Amino acid sequence: MRSFQLLFLLVFILIFFLTATGTIQNLKQIFGKRSFKFLPLFYGLVSFLILAGFVVLYIYPYQPREASYYPVYFFFNALLFTFFVFNLPQSVAFILHLIFSGKKRSPVLPYAGFIVAVGLSAGMLYGTMAGSGQLKMEQIDLYFANLPKNFDNYKIVQISDTHLGRVKKTGRLLEKVATKIDKIDPDILLFTGDMVNNFANELEGFDTILQEVTENQTSYAILGNHDYGNYSNWETDEKKQANFEGIINTLQENGFRLLRNEHTVIKKGSDSIFIAGVENWGHPPFPQYADLEKAIQGIPSDAFTILLTHDPAHWESKIAGKRNIELTLSGHTHGMQWGIKLAGIPFSLASLTRKSWGGLYIQGNTSLYVNTGLGTIGMPWRLDMPAEISVFTLKRGKID
Repeated sequence: MRSFQLLFLLVFILIFFLTATGTIQNLKQIFGKRSFKFLPLFYGLVSFLILAGFVVLYIYPYQPREASYYPVYFFFNALLFTFFVFNLPQSVAFILHLIFSGKKRSPVLPYAGFIVAVGLSAGMLYGTMAGSGQLKMEQIDLYFANLPKNFDNYKIVQISDTHLGRVKKTGRLLEKVATKIDKIDPDILLFTGDMVNNFANELEGFDTILQEVTENQTSYAILGNHDYGNYSNWETDEKKQANFEGIINTLQENGFRLLRNEHTVIKKGSDSIFIAGVENWGHPPFPQYADLEKAIQGIPSDAFTILLTHDPAHWESKIAGKRNIELTLSGHTHGMQWGIKLAGIPFSLASLTRKSWGGLYIQGNTSLYVNTGLGTIGMPWRLDMPAEISVFTLKRGKID
């Protein structure tokens, strides 16, 4: 483990300890010292056990890159973050209480901190228990002046970021997806990467449901950053390569045609459109395996083109305003699995680090759509950011 990573983890432990201490003091202000005698010890013990679990899973003897069973980490992360969210507002409330309450020390601020903490923690629990199983369908009509006539009302379904192998409810979610896709009856299905978290064995047991997803329409897929096995310390390069080939083979066996820096042509009558797919491209530390030039080589300059690229940063950096690619489809962001609506406008913390985190973006004659994914990573929750199926209907716009 690198020294700066260890330092970060130790700083987090210190912050967690301080906020837990602040919470104990805040609860004392609410419930009174006599009736609260057993709670400091109990809460301190729980906090100690959580910190001990953090040390064991993240520092010694285990580390995430050595893990082969991710659900342990996902649910521990949810527990850890829920406690942290419970602690933080109460610690702040207690400090403000000490500063502003004067000699009488009114319990208003401690109560306010406690109410906020309970509300936020309840939201975390809801997102874990129910939010990650919810599914939304976004239907978008897209107009293009140069869309070939025979592709007017052409229907595309995009799904992304399944992250199989996280928890058992993934199978139930995919069953919902298969049912939805069957009812939509699209012309084509496009998957924009991150089928797994890291390992080929995460695909075990999903053959039937994946075949149900792909069986009724032509289906194309690309790879995402998690599909290369880069998030584990492999004993040998051969084992890593075998894992990678296992992911690719399973995708192909279950009805997906992989586009790896290449393109295909879709024909309807005398008209055609092109679908290009690249391997992962992202800003560091995400890998850059994409070869856009190779993927679009041979596509006529005036042809209608759809590009599949996992990370929307690729569109921002290399495509928007620089390429004649009408539509780019991406995933990757998950909308940080956490969003709210401010005055009816969707907002996610992802917007603090990314220009394009979810939905439709248009720049000149090129458009990007970012699907916020089906699965979860890091935390097994979705808070007002449900799993998404994107349905596009291509429409021929007016030609001046």
